[in-house]
Amino acid sequence: MSDRRSIRVEVANAGDVDDLIRLETRLFLEDAGTHDALVDVSWPGQHAREDFIRLIDNESALVLVARQDERIAGHLVGYLTGPSPTRFGRRTAEIRSLYVDEAVRSTGMGQAMVRYFTTWARSHAAAAISVTAYAANRSARAFYDKLGFVEQSVVLRAALDQ
Repeated sequence: MSDRRSIRVEVANAGDVDDLIRLETRLFLEDAGTHDALVDVSWPGQHAREDFIRLIDNESALVLVARQDERIAGHLVGYLTGPSPTRFGRRTAEIRSLYVDEAVRSTGMGQAMVRYFTTWARSHAAAAISVTAYAANRSARAFYDKLGFVEQSVVLRAALDQ
């Protein structure tokens, strides 16, 4: 196991975009690519650069990178929702994507990024944090369970013949 002290989580900047694209591409291939036939796994290569630049400059979004020994090995992308009248006027935060290079999983890197995001969400008056994981992705579900996330709803989908 790697030394947890060498992990550093920080807010991403424009200089991190190439690494963010690399990590997002791996996430798409490993997660959506194996769990959802409707996801275009080429999306990061085509659109992620503009998306990350937009998110880095968005005050309602947070893009994090996690470094181990100065190498970016993980990222988290999240954002705030607007206050909702159906939720007593409260806003929530959502983790859109989280990825850690396989070589450094189980080092606490993912947990450190979620803790950072949680602190940020609280500081922006979010009432809760949500994240979506594929039902078949047992490791992701176990990771979030360990951090106190509980299942709230289930998405059911029926494929249509095309």
